[in-house]
Amino acid sequence: MSDYVEARYVKYVLRKAQFAEQEVASQLINDLFRDLSLLQTLSDAGQQTLTSIRLLSVSLSHGRSLHAYEWDAANNAAEAWCQAR
Repeated sequence: MSDYVEARYVKYVLRKAQFAEQEVASQLINDLFRDLSLLQTLSDAGQQTLTSIRLLSVSLSHGRSLHAYEWDAANNAAEAWCQAR
């Protein structure tokens, strides 16, 4: 897949997860992290997105209530990845 397609996929999953129940969101984000981790090569923007997804995953697993900073960071990183193509 191209970086652009991968970045759009990340944006799509983030959008779905952000409006899901916390347990579902956590599973979607964990699966997304696993999918991205399996890619052989990631651009710098892709690596930044992967890092943001990981931080979001950890945040969701700790059960804090809002996670606003982590959601924003992941969404911003995915958007930057889309723009970096």
